[in-house]
Amino acid sequence: MRAEDEYQIQEVMLPDMESTFRIFAAHWRKVTEEWTYPHHTHPLFEINLLLEGSQKMTVNGKEYVQHPGDIMLLKPEDAHESRNGGPGAMTYYCIHFDSDERALRELLLRDERRDFTHDSPFARAIRPSLDKLISLALHEGEWKLQTKMITLSVVFELFGAITGCLSEQGSMAPANQRSSRIAKTIAASLERVVAERAEGEAALDEDTGETVQSVISGLGYSPSACSRMFQSVYGMSPRQYLSQLKLKKAKLLLMQPELSVEKISRLLGYGDIAHFSRQFKRWTGEPPGKFRARNHI
Repeated sequence: MRAEDEYQIQEVMLPDMESTFRIFAAHWRKVTEEWTYPHHTHPLFEINLLLEGSQKMTVNGKEYVQHPGDIMLLKPEDAHESRNGGPGAMTYYCIHFDSDERALRELLLRDERRDFTHDSPFARAIRPSLDKLISLALHEGEWKLQTKMITLSVVFELFGAITGCLSEQGSMAPANQRSSRIAKTIAASLERVVAERAEGEAALDEDTGETVQSVISGLGYSPSACSRMFQSVYGMSPRQYLSQLKLKKAKLLLMQPELSVEKISRLLGYGDIAHFSRQFKRWTGEPPGKFRARNHI
């Protein structure tokens, strides 16, 4: 028994947590009667809340009409376009986001619905968080550190509301249950490989395809079937997920000054530092040395 445990009666601990997310192009916008936004796609989730007027949005060929309080929840690569659907001005709030929290991604991708009326359980659950974000955007003249931290807390509150609401919805069909089970097995295996390699406990192939192949072998399904199931559950391929894991681990390792960039490149399975540097720059737009300098602790 440790000395510090001698007088301890009870201890409750939070689980270790490690997650990254991205908020992009969140904006409040008021537009004229003639306003349109052209047909496009993007790799992010999108929440679009109508505040005033009427909006017509076409998503994957299907047209929806939004009224004040209605929400559209778009998935990555949804093809969509928008226009003002009525006379007079229209006001809306839009937020794009992504997260590597795979349970959240699975919930978001599981439901096929895109439109939620103002009185739906989903809209009622997330509207308070959206209102807080709108208030922060409208009333903050100077973007202070305190405001940024408050905004981050509201974003996590939003994710919590989304998770709570979608978790209460109906169970999956048997086929989806199978896909979810296989996808979770692949994801957990990839996470374990990256974690063990970063600790120097296992080998990680430089070629992401070889790593994925080694993980899915023995599951009883072809590589293409595994990839399709993974894509349907998490909205990305196993190779893309592995790249995300390696990027997140690279950032965490670069924040440890005792580790050289060369050693980090070896831990992540790269044959040489130059290859790792090129890949990191493709991921982030900057070389690992610059990232380390910006995030030096």
